[in-house]
Amino acid sequence: MYSIYQVMFGDTLEMIANRFNTTVDKLREINSSINMDNGSYIIVPSVSDDAFEAYIVKSGDTLYGIAKEYNIQVDDLVTLNGLNKNDYLYPGEQIMVPTGRANIYITKDGDTIDKVLMNFNTDFEGLKRQNRNLYLAPDQIITFREESFR
Repeated sequence: MYSIYQVMFGDTLEMIANRFNTTVDKLREINSSINMDNGSYIIVPSVSDDAFEAYIVKSGDTLYGIAKEYNIQVDDLVTLNGLNKNDYLYPGEQIMVPTGRANIYITKDGDTIDKVLMNFNTDFEGLKRQNRNLYLAPDQIITFREESFR
């Protein structure tokens, strides 16, 4: 399944690939040409079918308020949406938020597989079954569903 992603200022193919748990080669394969200009659109693999949903920003919303409502760290919400902490949210803008049906972890520089496994309290095979690629590059989104989430 695929989605459309709007390129934001400062995005690189590597950042987008990490965010959508894919590779730069895969992005090039599914897009006949890629325009990385701010505001242009590219096709990306959908991030984990039910781990995220679209949220439509309402007047008065802030990153901090949305993060609190969806039980996610502000830094993770910012990374998930390719935003900056100081960005203004516009009413009607669409951002991605966790659904609560899966645990998420956004990798940071220096992460190890052991740290990620401890975060989810699972083994490598369990994590690998639910995530196609585990690069541990900064800002990769890793999801994990415990039995109670399935």
